[in-house]
Amino acid sequence: MTRNQAHLLLLVVTILWGFTFVAQKTGMETLGPMSFSAARYLIGSIGIVPIAFFEFRKNSIVIILRKDRLLALKAFGLGCFMFCGISLQQIALQYTNIANAAFLTALYVPAVPFISWVLSSNPIKGKIWLALIISLFGSWMLSGSGTVLSQWGDLLVVISVFFWAGHIILISNITQKINMPFQLSFIQSFICFILALCFASVLETPTLMGFTPAIPELIIAGFFSVTLGFSFQIVGQRYSDPTASAFILSLESVFGAIAGWLLLSQIIGTSSLIGCALIFLAVIIADVVPDSWIPLRSKWRND
Repeated sequence: MTRNQAHLLLLVVTILWGFTFVAQKTGMETLGPMSFSAARYLIGSIGIVPIAFFEFRKNSIVIILRKDRLLALKAFGLGCFMFCGISLQQIALQYTNIANAAFLTALYVPAVPFISWVLSSNPIKGKIWLALIISLFGSWMLSGSGTVLSQWGDLLVVISVFFWAGHIILISNITQKINMPFQLSFIQSFICFILALCFASVLETPTLMGFTPAIPELIIAGFFSVTLGFSFQIVGQRYSDPTASAFILSLESVFGAIAGWLLLSQIIGTSSLIGCALIFLAVIIADVVPDSWIPLRSKWRND
């Protein structure tokens, strides 16, 4: 797979994830956030099983993880990062609208290069610095006004950003060592299911009557977002660097806002619209503008 093909695949992922925001929002009309997540990741895990089993017969990830404990720990961490990110996002959607949640989630764009900068000796490119400043200002415009509850929801989304950034960096690290995307996708999804089930059992009281009305949303969030979306993400990121992947994946914010407007008639205010446009501009600068246009680089090294 070429870099451009990988980026196209990641773009498909953003469309799937963007429209899933609507399912996440409406699915909680009858279910709590942990119950919804548990059911969602159970469906997603089951959907991955056939192709993961086919991949397993050719080359077992279990054998590799038994030999490499650090890699096994990273695979477990992958599921934990995803669980924390999706749980905070799911809870936040009870208080904020889809556009805010979607665009604030895109803040993992600046988080990824900064975390990579701290963990490695790779300098931050000049265009990334510019994109960082623009995206942060855009995020402030997006959530600077609103009720206390909506701002609380926005804060939860911002916290989730660091887990999504860690998730993206871990995927890039792991996929450089092993090429078993569907087995890896199953592992992280099943870990999410187990963790969400534990929290739902303690914090919520789900009933069968609560799950039944949410079946369409669970199928969308489970199969299309988890089975397809997160699996395609792992495949695509093998052929792309984490910073470029983060900027492309952040376009889910655009599709999320569009989905909220089309399907739920959620209106975006002028300030929020400017914020959305600025975040989108930051994505374009980071992924499209040539490095030579903004030659400044960070001088810091992690020796």
